[in-house]
This record gives sequence, C-alpha cells and structure tokens, in this order.
Amino acid sequence: MNLEEEMQAKWEEKKRELEEEVHIALVGQPGAGKSSLINKLIGRKLFETGVHTDTTVDMQEAAFGTLRIHDLPGYGTVRFPVERWVEEFHPEQYDLYLFVFEGKLHDSDAILFNYLKQWRDEREHPFFIVRNKKDQIWDEEKPKDALMDEIARDVRDKLGEPDAAVQFVSCRTGEGIEELKQAIFAADILGVKASKLRAEFQATSMEDLAFKKQHSMKAVNTYAWLGAANAVNPVPGLDVTLDVGMFYKLLSEIRRIFGITDDLAQTLEKYKVLAPIGQRVFSYATQEGVVMMVQKLAAQFTGKEISKYIPFVGQAAAAATGYMMIQKIGEKYVDDCHTIAQEILRGVLKK
Repeated sequence: MNLEEEMQAKWEEKKRELEEEVHIALVGQPGAGKSSLINKLIGRKLFETGVHTDTTVDMQEAAFGTLRIHDLPGYGTVRFPVERWVEEFHPEQYDLYLFVFEGKLHDSDAILFNYLKQWRDEREHPFFIVRNKKDQIWDEEKPKDALMDEIARDVRDKLGEPDAAVQFVSCRTGEGIEELKQAIFAADILGVKASKLRAEFQATSMEDLAFKKQHSMKAVNTYAWLGAANAVNPVPGLDVTLDVGMFYKLLSEIRRIFGITDDLAQTLEKYKVLAPIGQRVFSYATQEGVVMMVQKLAAQFTGKEISKYIPFVGQAAAAATGYMMIQKIGEKYVDDCHTIAQEILRGVLKK
C-alpha cells in the first residue's frame, strides 16, 4: 500500500468513527414515562411527554448528536403479540434497551425479557430494567423498601436471573437517575459507541465534564485530520486549505456536548469574567463567523510551527496549516466550553 492509499484508508477509518451512531430502544409499558426518562438522561426535551397511550402503533424517533432514540410502541396487544412485534420493528438491531415500567408485570413482559437476554448474549446489546415513578411507591401497611424488594423479586422471577439489577428512578424528582446513568456507562458496549454515549448524556458531575473534555479533544484531532485531508478549496485570501463546513460542524458539536445553547449568550454577558469567553464561543456559531475567525488568526500560524502538527509526511503546506489551525483553535474552543459548563454545573450560571 502506497502513501496515497494509506492516507485514503485512514481518512475512511476516521470518517466512519466520526459518523458511527448509538441506537437506544425505549421499550416497556405505556404511560410508564419512557419519554421522560430519556429526556432526563440527555438533559433535553427530545420527546413530548404524556402523549402515548395503549393505542400507539407507530415507533417514535428522535436524534441528538450521534444518539438515535427509538421509542417503540406497546406489545402484548391483540395487534402486536410479542412475536409479531419483534418481526414488525426488528428491535434486535439496536445497541441497548431501556425497559421502563411502573405497574404490575405481565406474561408478555416475561416473553420480551427472553428476547432481551438473547440479544444481550448473542449480540452483546445490554438492557436495563427501570422501575419509574419511585416516588409513588407507597402502601400504608408496608415500608417502601419492602415494596421495592417485592417489585425487584417479581422482575427477577420473570427474567429468570436472581441477581438481575432493577433500577428504581423518579423522573419527577430525579431520584435514581444518576445511578441508572452510571450503570449504563459501566455496561459492555463495544467500541467508540460507549464513549459517544457518555459524551451525549447530560453532565451531572465534574467527572462527567472531564470526560466530555477528553472526548471533545479527540474529536478535534479527528476533525482536524479530516478537514485538512478532505479540503479542496483554500480559504479566500489565504494560503490555507481546510474544510470550513467541517470546522463549523466541529464547533457546533463541542457546544452540544457541553450543553451550551444559544440562550446562554445573553446570560454570559452579565458576568465580567465569563463574558469574553462567551463572546468567543458564540462568535463562531455561524459559518460566516468561522471564516472571519480563520482569516483573522491565519497569520499567527507560521511555517516554522507547521512541522509540529503535520499528521502525515508529504502533505501540502497549505493543508498542514489548515490542520494546525483546526487543532489549535479547536483545543481552545473546548477549553472555553468546558469552563462555561463547569460554571453551569456549580450553579453560578443558570441555563
């Protein structure tokens, strides 16, 4: 394989990694709060809540970054016995499953559990059993812990696994959400998908933000390589070659990962220390802004510095300069977004 072929193979590998998606299936009882649960985990309102009923027969889908969420309709009905439901919606294709319930389990749930175990064992697609509305578990004659034990035993009996974990959560109060999130992160999800899953979920700790920063830095390197290698047009007025559209996509992705939305721009202006950071972050929120920024900063990147950042031998100097610019500016952008996200988490900033 010659150098050109190696470069092409590397380009295709990085592009596949960048575009790989994580597919999450929401299954379980109607009205159990599946939509509320995924909204809580991601920190955005992807699905309207309280709108699905037993009569829902279509799958609802939503996208968030590299996550694809599939809210599957109910099973165990006259129209959709479990076996027909599996044939109709092909749930075996998804990467992981959130089974959500809030009432008594039925025979159809036990049948579905057998499928979930099969997909876990044969396809390495994990599943999580989530009992929502924990705050509403109550009986005047029994303590809450005893009621939860009964629910867990029923799940394990129908699942046929005496040590199976049952996640008790309340989307209303937030109780148990962090424990569920950590259980998902600890699951055996293959390859880059585990990293993407953690990067897209809402950060609830400084550790989460540190991971998002690390993930974003890797994305910067990937985008820098792709942007320079794939670029065909120089930036107007400059001897620099990079893919401005790809660079813009990178900066948008970094903001999304850190939960920085457009409505934060005015809020940041009120804080003396954070205002300059906010101005930098949001000035690159359009493609026109990215072009202006590249034109402004290009002179700072000299030929003497290029050799430290060239990712492959023999690439044209203009493309190498483009690589270096994406890398350096991208790293600074990650730092700025990380700083803002830290202040949001500390409660200094209100989203």
